[in-house]
Amino acid sequence: MKPRSWFVSGLWVTGLFAVGHLSGFLMGAWASRHDPGMADLTRAMRAYRIHLMGFHPSMLDFREYFSLNFSILLAFAAGVGSSALALVPDPVRVVRALAPWYVGVFLALLATSIRFSIAQGVVTCPIIAALFAVAWAMARRSGVRDRI
Repeated sequence: MKPRSWFVSGLWVTGLFAVGHLSGFLMGAWASRHDPGMADLTRAMRAYRIHLMGFHPSMLDFREYFSLNFSILLAFAAGVGSSALALVPDPVRVVRALAPWYVGVFLALLATSIRFSIAQGVVTCPIIAALFAVAWAMARRSGVRDRI
């Protein structure tokens, strides 16, 4: 396989992770409002408010904000890589320039997922990081040594 194929595979898995995270967020948001088993937890999260710069968000607001924006950022990361491949004529240069960033970001997400016991991140982040690492290693071994 070519470095571009590995990189595109990493972008696809990142995009699928974004879709999965968004659907999980939507299911969790719906459950927090309709599931009787979560009523006590939801009530406690809504009751705890933080007064910050004139705003008074609840812990539930923070949780939903983070979850939704994480999904958006994952989709954006997949879109940036796809756009770079479409705009730059030499895909090996794109892979060589962007893959190390993707590897670093997903390793950082893996570390925080392990720290906070988030199973989705512990399972998905090493897979995505490995796809980008293989693409990067293959691109570095290719004959073209230019940087973007």
